[in-house]
Amino acid sequence: MTFKSFHDESHLYFVTASIIEWIHVFKNSKYINIPLNSLTWMQKQEIILLFAFVIMPSHLHLILKPIKKTIGEVLQQFGSFTAHEIYKTAKEDNKAEWLNSFEKNSRDVRHKHSIWQDIQAKNIYSMEFLEQKMEYIHQNPVAKEWKLAKNRTDYLYSSAGYYDYGRKPVIEITDINEWLLSNHPPRTADGA
Repeated sequence: MTFKSFHDESHLYFVTASIIEWIHVFKNSKYINIPLNSLTWMQKQEIILLFAFVIMPSHLHLILKPIKKTIGEVLQQFGSFTAHEIYKTAKEDNKAEWLNSFEKNSRDVRHKHSIWQDIQAKNIYSMEFLEQKMEYIHQNPVAKEWKLAKNRTDYLYSSAGYYDYGRKPVIEITDINEWLLSNHPPRTADGA
């Protein structure tokens, strides 16, 4: 698993994590709950603020802000915990094909398997980039190569329903608009 990031404490991050060989691990709630549980725990421990997410069959996208740790530490903790849980669950479920792929793709002699192909974090450096990534995350399930839902708000494992209709998502998130207003209040006409 590689971590590509540049840390700036004031920035939000667009995170992408992809399973080795694009295996469709996240096809049922048992496996989908692994990253969701990890993100919930990290929020409760005040390690991150999570603003947007989508869990796709072979990868996930997040918009988050580290609080108590660097982005590298957040990615390491998330990647390590979820990899362990996915591997353990796949072993319990006798997912031999997955296990073979996880083991053959191990790049680290200390570990006998690799679950994550890559985990990347990109600084969100502008409102335009934030809006682009929010749209990308929320459109992912309805993209022609996936077609996981007819409408983006119909896909359960995404924050699109929250932002489009105020529907409670499957995992708690921090409203990006409220956070931006409280952390970056608009300037008055005199610049104050």
